[in-house]
Amino acid sequence: MNTLGVPQSSSDVINGEPKVLLIGYGWVNQYMGKYFTNADYVTHDGVVKSQKTNKSILDSTMKGIENFTPYDLAIIGVPTPMDHETGQCDVSIVEEVVKKYKPIVNHFLIKSTVEIGTTDRLAYTYGVKIAMSPEYVGETLGHPLLEARRDAFQIIGGAEETASTIAGFFRLVLHANAPIQIVTAKEAEIIKYCENMWIMQRVDYWNDVYQIADTFSASFDRVREGLVLDPRFSRTHSNVYPNNRGWSGKCLPKDMNGLCYKMRKMGSPLEIVEHQIEKNECLRSGYDNKEKLAPKMSLWFKESIE
Repeated sequence: MNTLGVPQSSSDVINGEPKVLLIGYGWVNQYMGKYFTNADYVTHDGVVKSQKTNKSILDSTMKGIENFTPYDLAIIGVPTPMDHETGQCDVSIVEEVVKKYKPIVNHFLIKSTVEIGTTDRLAYTYGVKIAMSPEYVGETLGHPLLEARRDAFQIIGGAEETASTIAGFFRLVLHANAPIQIVTAKEAEIIKYCENMWIMQRVDYWNDVYQIADTFSASFDRVREGLVLDPRFSRTHSNVYPNNRGWSGKCLPKDMNGLCYKMRKMGSPLEIVEHQIEKNECLRSGYDNKEKLAPKMSLWFKESIE
């Protein structure tokens, strides 16, 4: 007899999961592992293990792959750090894992932030079916995208057939209310950068409001409460911390510098964003910043790029 209040779905209505490999097992791919619960993952030393049993599947040399059933999908969640000299997004680890695991993977999905144009370049260079999907899982308390949800949106960018196939894999673990937007690879890469640019500019705006209120010995909290009465405003990112001004973290500095590097290299510099980066570095100059806020070279290193 079924226990009252404990749902026990019929096996007839439960979808089987695709065979998934999580390349990189940090915050992002541990989150992905909540959806693809039967996935295997790659440890920091290159061993492939079962997420459920933690037993080794393949060693770092990938010995025996000639008899190995390929993964339907590999989700890439590896570091793409900022080059501290130039600000460029370093995608070398992403490229390394695509090259290494392509013999046992049918489709790749990049969840790491990558320089615009990277996904198309890897598809062409290595002859792989690969797409890019911006990831927004948070790490702070109360972040709206902190917990896995079956109605969570997905943006998948790549060649139509590749992106559609990967969207089908996600539909097996999401329900019908989960919007899945298929775009090109470049559009997905741009979406990720522009999302973080919007967040940065929200934080930058509220820090300016704080500075204005402080200059005139006014209450920032009362000014903020007055501003958010306007329905065109919202409270998101409106907290300003007197002892932790500006913006930092694992994503915003590296992504804003990477975007500005690429845009200036393309001959279309984002001069306002460049100024905001320099302004933020100055604002946080007295803090013990664990994350690099800007590259060593000043004035957006025109000469080094040109």
